[in-house]
Amino acid sequence: MNPTNPQNNFDLIVVGAGSAGMCCAIRAAQRGLRILAIEKDSIIGGTLHLTAGHMSAGGTKRQAEKGIIDSPENHYNEIMEISENTPDPAVVRLATQLAPHTIDWLQDLGFEFEPATPTIIYGHAPYKIPRTHWGAGDYAGGKIKTAGISILKVLLPLWEECVASGNLTVLLNHKMVSLLKTSNTVIGVEAESEDIQKTFFAKNIVLTTGGYASNPEFFKEVTPDAPRLISSARHTSTGDGIIAARAIGAKFRGGNLHNSTLGGIETEPNSGRTDFWSSWARVSNSVDRKPREIYVNEQSVRFMDENEPNPDVREKAVHQQPARRFWLIFDEKALNDEGGNIIPQWTIERTLEEAQREKAIWKTDSIEELANKTGLDFEVLKQTISTYNQAVDNHVDDAFGRTYLKHKISEAPFYAILTYAYSLISFGGLAVNENLEVVDEQNQPIKNLYAAGEILGAGATSGRAFCGGMLITPALSFGKYLGETL
Repeated sequence: MNPTNPQNNFDLIVVGAGSAGMCCAIRAAQRGLRILAIEKDSIIGGTLHLTAGHMSAGGTKRQAEKGIIDSPENHYNEIMEISENTPDPAVVRLATQLAPHTIDWLQDLGFEFEPATPTIIYGHAPYKIPRTHWGAGDYAGGKIKTAGISILKVLLPLWEECVASGNLTVLLNHKMVSLLKTSNTVIGVEAESEDIQKTFFAKNIVLTTGGYASNPEFFKEVTPDAPRLISSARHTSTGDGIIAARAIGAKFRGGNLHNSTLGGIETEPNSGRTDFWSSWARVSNSVDRKPREIYVNEQSVRFMDENEPNPDVREKAVHQQPARRFWLIFDEKALNDEGGNIIPQWTIERTLEEAQREKAIWKTDSIEELANKTGLDFEVLKQTISTYNQAVDNHVDDAFGRTYLKHKISEAPFYAILTYAYSLISFGGLAVNENLEVVDEQNQPIKNLYAAGEILGAGATSGRAFCGGMLITPALSFGKYLGETL
């Protein structure tokens, strides 16, 4: 192909039309640039169809309206504290500086905030200041509803306007297969649709193709010490952009920072899949729901205080367990407790139906039968339950100091639910400098190649921890920033 052919030559190519890609393409097209957006899915939006939409920022107009005093500096400091200084400071600094402007921009576009926001949430280690924003009707930490698509609703009209203007060309069902490079400069991309390859050229390329949490082979390559991948990520999260960039010498980092979310239920054993929105056990914290069950590992023993409120402490405890999985053990009385089902998306009737399948949930008339069906050690499990029941009677948990001791495990039938630490996001990604230029193994920028969104890895913005809103907000902010400045 001839790079001077106007049909294949653009000012900017954006690969991936999710959170970062949409913002980048919109802001660049609004400046009058000629943009090509390449998306391998049949729809745009990426993980905006999946995320709860929790955005974090310090110093927003919304905070000021609520009388909340905050700043990007406060936000930056808390992220570094929660993550124990494991993220990329330059990337976090840029993210926190841009974040309030991004949320203010959405507000100016008519984004409808959940009235209670900004607030503090407890799904992961909480901030000290209310700075988490999300849209009206989105998931707010209570009963599981649907993914937060309020952001997408605001971006879609802008996207359509840019397409109608002729400044934005969109290719759906096109997968980028390689980057074109001369010397140390990227000049274009090759994309494939229905086995037909096409070549496109641009002054700058922005990769916003997301992470790799739905690619077990690549996950194993870059996170060799992690157990089998159990994923709830979108099917498009296969690391295409990372793989293509590494092929031309881009640096990958952060795989060792991998962290997981707790409570995944593999309803089809060995499928490697779980679904946060349809089958997730509420074990990430003890604030949203008080535990009536105990957690036992593969040795059939308790390994933590089930009432521990800090999600980060809980995640670290689970990560020390074999296969990063554990069983929830409880009895009939706990199942029918008014405090809410352990699986918030399910009724008790649905739980009982799943127990009949005996794939992830088991129901038996005795502890011995429960141990036999789950593969747990009966004698050890019996002693674990006996010791816990004594703690309930004595109101003192000598083993872990648990203070919420409401139910003994004594009223048949007995239940076990197998849960996993699972991946909704990936932590490794392309290394970039403070300008979001992709760099090589010598930390030198690869000219004309930029990246934004989960392709950078959650580790770049959150380190080894989960910092609320520090994936979706940087994705929106970095995409917007590149669209405004390239």
